[in-house]
Amino acid sequence: MMIVPGIQSPREITQEEVSAICSIKNQYWPHSMASQLEWWEEHTDKDDVFVTLLNGGSILAFLRLRKRTVAVSGTCLDALCATEVCVDELHRGRGLGKQLLDVAATHIKSTGSSLAYLLCWDTQAAFYHACGWRRLTSPQIRSSNGRESRSLAANERCMVFDPQNRLNGQIVLFGDVF
Repeated sequence: MMIVPGIQSPREITQEEVSAICSIKNQYWPHSMASQLEWWEEHTDKDDVFVTLLNGGSILAFLRLRKRTVAVSGTCLDALCATEVCVDELHRGRGLGKQLLDVAATHIKSTGSSLAYLLCWDTQAAFYHACGWRRLTSPQIRSSNGRESRSLAANERCMVFDPQNRLNGQIVLFGDVF
């Protein structure tokens, strides 16, 4: 199997690729295809970046990177939020998730901010740690409008890709995760 990584903006993704991505997403979050496509339209920003792994033009895995801001002890930093990390069920257990995160890490480093985070369940944290992400304890999450704030749920984890080790102190994540 010849795996080819891809980095695309929303305007570069074809409708066929959107349908393939929504099919893979449906394996994790089962909804109708119409609902998946509607969600895509409502929640895709022009600045989003899609990282994909392809074989013969077919998407095997993908994740979305969204521009966000984090505040570290009161200082704002640009960051990317990784969402919708998905590997097609037919290809799980073959190292594609790690490969996908490696491609994403290379892209994150190239952005200049070199900082990203994701939210996951506690059962997934060990996987992300093995891929070079570390756990961030006790972040606060503020909505895009700044009016709503929450802490992580008991079974929720925040993992960060921070090769410059800048995330120390009180962390606030700004923006809706999805």
